[in-house]
Amino acid sequence: MPIMDFLTESHTAMLRHEVKLYAEIFVNAQGERQYISLESNNIALFVSYFDNTAYNSFFFSCYPLQDITRIKEFGYFYDAPSSYSIEVNGGRETDKSRELIQMRMISKNPNKQIQSFYRTFQRNLKNISGLQKHTQKKYYYLPTEKIIIPANPHSQNTRDHWEDFCLSKIERVE
Repeated sequence: MPIMDFLTESHTAMLRHEVKLYAEIFVNAQGERQYISLESNNIALFVSYFDNTAYNSFFFSCYPLQDITRIKEFGYFYDAPSSYSIEVNGGRETDKSRELIQMRMISKNPNKQIQSFYRTFQRNLKNISGLQKHTQKKYYYLPTEKIIIPANPHSQNTRDHWEDFCLSKIERVE
């Protein structure tokens, strides 16, 4: 589904469960990260990060981001925050293709609040008009004329901005 629709659908569940949404952007080739939160009144700005070559992923979380220095150093998914988070990959879109959006619970023992949000949001997504389940795979999709590509930057089926960014980093290191 288009990322704008995905984010719009998530908004009600986010408010109900007090969950926030963040994009992870790489600041430099050394892997320093910046976390940008979704402001409810500016979904279009958040969607624009998907076109940024430094965009890595986004995630839902109910973990308070007070110790941003530790998170920047180790990444968001180190010990404590992982129990409060859902990682989301994909969402890039061009005029010819749309990348699948894949959600993944990080922790084997997730926080009850994030677990409840995850269940609610999945239920809400399945109720979208026109949504169909793939006959052989375990995903849902909205029909489109575009080629659906996996939410995997290493896929051989696509050469999107993220891969170009990674390849340019490798070339600079050598």
